[in-house]
Amino acid sequence: MNDLQIDYFMAVATNLSFSRTAEELYVSQPAISKQISSLEKELGAKLFVRNNQKTELTEVGKLYFDFFSRYKAELLNTKYEAEQLLGRSKGVVRVGFLEGWDLFDIIPPMMERFKAEYPKSDVIINCCGIKELTSSLFTDSMDLVVTMKNSVSRFMEFSIRDVAEVCKILMFSGRHSLAGKDGITLKDFSRDKFLAPWEIEEKLIIEAIASYTRPYGFVPKLSFVKNHESLVTCVRNNMGVAIVDEWVWAKSAADLCWIPFNAKDTISIARMRTKRSEQVMALEDIIAEIIDEHKKHGNT
Repeated sequence: MNDLQIDYFMAVATNLSFSRTAEELYVSQPAISKQISSLEKELGAKLFVRNNQKTELTEVGKLYFDFFSRYKAELLNTKYEAEQLLGRSKGVVRVGFLEGWDLFDIIPPMMERFKAEYPKSDVIINCCGIKELTSSLFTDSMDLVVTMKNSVSRFMEFSIRDVAEVCKILMFSGRHSLAGKDGITLKDFSRDKFLAPWEIEEKLIIEAIASYTRPYGFVPKLSFVKNHESLVTCVRNNMGVAIVDEWVWAKSAADLCWIPFNAKDTISIARMRTKRSEQVMALEDIIAEIIDEHKKHGNT
């Protein structure tokens, strides 16, 4: 077996979808299937159950998922310690943020403070969907991710640090029939199509949106789009409405409207538990401090 096979396995096990993993990793689905088939042949066991509706880990697959999680984490930790001993640490920390957020007041001070402590080091920023953020920790393409807590809390391999509570808002087009009207609530949109990016686990988002709308007396019709950019485009063109976080940048667009409602989510910083390098831990503290400062000033 090789690291590529393990990375593909970990990504599919996180996404529970071969096609979505292929899109996320920018490789063909047959290439991923071939590598996982080779891994299954070497291990002498099926790792996934696949049918037309879903992909699931077998019991053996769950066992290997736990093992490879520990293996990847320990290997990365050992590599870092070896680089420190040899005096050639790369000094790069990779952090991922959930796509769609307005990070203008977070990233600049984060970079400034990190550079003040580690002038010879660098930070690489990526913004992507919830599933890609989660799988990136397992495949070591990111060191830290800032994301919704409910997307990472089930993984015992992660250290999770809660940093903020954010209110949910309903976003809709300025062309919507309710745009500009006073006193509207979530209930007024009960007949609308609600949009969500499919990169968020279907079961997770279906349950979450139902929990938001149920107090208003309805469970909405839900339709999935490819990603956050597609969601914003569809909402702007009055093809549906969407429940998003108050951090979303698009709420300031002139052709979009939004209303708050009584629901909140938790934002957390996540990393592999064994990833405890000095720079990673320092950047985690810096991000948490900046978000806390903005909460106190009412900016998040």
